[in-house]
Amino acid sequence: MAAHSEALDLFWGELHVGRLYNTQPLRFDYTQEWLANNQANSLSPQLPLTQQRHSGDSVLAYFENLLPEGELRRYIELRHHTTTVFGLLKSIGGDTASGYTLLPQGETPRPASYRKTNWEAINDFLHNETQGELTGQLAPQARISLAGAQNKLLLMVLDDGSPALPEGAAPSSHILKPDIRGLKGVWCSALNETLCMQLAAALALGVAETTFQPQTRACLVKRYDRFYDEHGNLQRYHQLDICQLAGTPSTLKYESDGGPGLIECRQLLQAAGVPAKDLLRFSQWFFFNLFIGNNDSHAKNLSILQTPQSVQLAPFYDLMCTTLYSGLSNRFAFRVSGIDQPGSIERSHLASLAQALGFKPAYFMSLGARLADEILSVLPAVIEALQEVATPGTEHVLLERLSRRIKQNCQKMTKRWSA
Repeated sequence: MAAHSEALDLFWGELHVGRLYNTQPLRFDYTQEWLANNQANSLSPQLPLTQQRHSGDSVLAYFENLLPEGELRRYIELRHHTTTVFGLLKSIGGDTASGYTLLPQGETPRPASYRKTNWEAINDFLHNETQGELTGQLAPQARISLAGAQNKLLLMVLDDGSPALPEGAAPSSHILKPDIRGLKGVWCSALNETLCMQLAAALALGVAETTFQPQTRACLVKRYDRFYDEHGNLQRYHQLDICQLAGTPSTLKYESDGGPGLIECRQLLQAAGVPAKDLLRFSQWFFFNLFIGNNDSHAKNLSILQTPQSVQLAPFYDLMCTTLYSGLSNRFAFRVSGIDQPGSIERSHLASLAQALGFKPAYFMSLGARLADEILSVLPAVIEALQEVATPGTEHVLLERLSRRIKQNCQKMTKRWSA
């Protein structure tokens, strides 16, 4: 490695954790300061503390999974004239889906600072980016610095409910997700996601707190990987998604592309040390996605959360009915005994999956049936509450269609599985 190689420094709070070098292949070194800290954790199982220097696929997999995907990544590539993982991280860095902060070499974390704004200005920025007071103030990377395939605006929501913009690498408390644009036939996705997330919350499945933000007509998600310390300062928890646990890049998040399947996901969760109750939640997540029609429930939509007290399956996120949109895939993100068409999953397929996951088939089937009954029981109240904030017309139509779709899925699937 050349002595002048460009690098990014990684911090946990004010502690210097390590350095990512712009080499081929990428190289990451833990600092002696971090290795000597008795509370230090590894970034991922693929980058153990027992080894100070790492390079190659393990480094690439961890850091690449911090980047946005699809069109958002291409946008950053065009804006910053870079296509490498290092170049993209250098461009957006800062506040990621991680407990760590990336900064240019030589920089150190600054005290968190936030710029107050208002929902009207944010709405203007989201829907008319050529005008409005935020256009010249809000760096484009602030809205797309999280992994995923959708525009996301990182915010601090203050005690009075008003928004503020995190400056630099200051942690955000919430993620604002407006309607997906640019995908033919996709409409009111923010309300769709809000309903599915609130439905999961009503079932006590363990999900990120989500509301529908009325001024922006966007889905507002409270970050579960943040907490306030005894001084009232917002701090970060560390999380790892399944692709990071598996050591695979985000391009392998779907099982059909060679990514982790349901059985491997369970094995990775168990190896990470999540408790038995979370393995049960994982099974409920699988059934819930089938019932709501979420065919995009891939491996990056599962994470573990590391707190000082425990390692746990993170609250669920990115729950949305994708089958409502004809232009999106009709294949489930995972195979169930070789089947990825939800309408073709039979009782025998579930029985085989149950055994592979370590459950008795009868218990596994009853888990799904009970969840379907609970969905049918709480769905009307969730719909009714959202109708209060939805505008007449398109948004009400979406709620009606979602309600009908979810009911049909619950009834048809459980009937087929009981045969």
